Amino acid sequence: MVLFNATGGQNGTLQAIPVPNAVACVVLSLACLVGVPGNLIVIVTILCNIKQRSSTITLILSLAVADLVVLITLPFWIYFLADSWIFGIRLWQLTVYLIFTSMYASVFFITVLSVERLVAALYPFRLQKWWQRAAVRKVAACVWILALLLAVPSVAVELKFDENGRPYQRAYSSDRHQIGLLLLETLVGFLFPFITLSISYVSASQRIKQMVSQRRNRSVKLIAGIVLAFAICWFPYHAGNIVKISSLSVKNSNPALSQKLDKAYQSMKDASGALAFISSSINPILYAFAAQNFKNGFKTSNFAKLFEQLNSFKERVEKGMNDSERRSESRV
Repeated sequence: MVLFNATGGQNGTLQAIPVPNAVACVVLSLACLVGVPGNLIVIVTILCNIKQRSSTITLILSLAVADLVVLITLPFWIYFLADSWIFGIRLWQLTVYLIFTSMYASVFFITVLSVERLVAALYPFRLQKWWQRAAVRKVAACVWILALLLAVPSVAVELKFDENGRPYQRAYSSDRHQIGLLLLETLVGFLFPFITLSISYVSASQRIKQMVSQRRNRSVKLIAGIVLAFAICWFPYHAGNIVKISSLSVKNSNPALSQKLDKAYQSMKDASGALAFISSSINPILYAFAAQNFKNGFKTSNFAKLFEQLNSFKERVEKGMNDSERRSESRV
């Protein structure tokens, strides 16, 4: 992540905070203040009010946990941007690992949610047959295991230290090493999932237009909003990764172009890094809008009604659809 390469106050003394760092601190503080209580309410609401959880609710719960994990690390990075890292190497490595784990877990859960909506729209009874609660739990467990494994390379990097022995920057063994890690982030953590998401919605678009159920439309629109918010928040960060990869790739063959690309990357990294963290705090806001109670704030009762509606609708779908839908699917 870009914030791990910021310099902060490297000498550990009081000094003016650079404007980009100050802006990033404000954005991250807002993300933390909104996202932590918002995701906690989502988690508590589902755990306390939804006993028999549908697959959609289970995946939303897992997504909220992943978002909460990354948000609880923000106070450390806000302090780092404002001053320096004073919390030791082990905590640095732990927070970096948690952030990358959350990044991969979030995008994978969003992808699973979208693919599930596609299959539910096209083949509802086939979905009912194999997408049972046990299968959902196994998929969720596999997502977490995969995210934990993919995050390992993020901590297999040496650190640079200031004169006070405090880490302030990641030190790659070579340009090729850095390119490999950036490609892993962007390809696995964004591009491949986004292609899957796009195919899912394009494939299901005609079927979704035929849906007349208000609650079904609410479910589809909610997940579409989650996907769109994720894409908007993460695209600038991964675009920056591509710029940095390009800079490193032409470093020897075209030093002048490499410097221009690196300058462009440096100018965008703080803003894009802060925007990426917003994605972890925005989902509860989307849930509040979906519940049509945003003006009343994050209330457990409002969230409970939304999740109960989504959950009860999914249960009715699993019990059966009308005869015309049965005949339509049988002809596929």
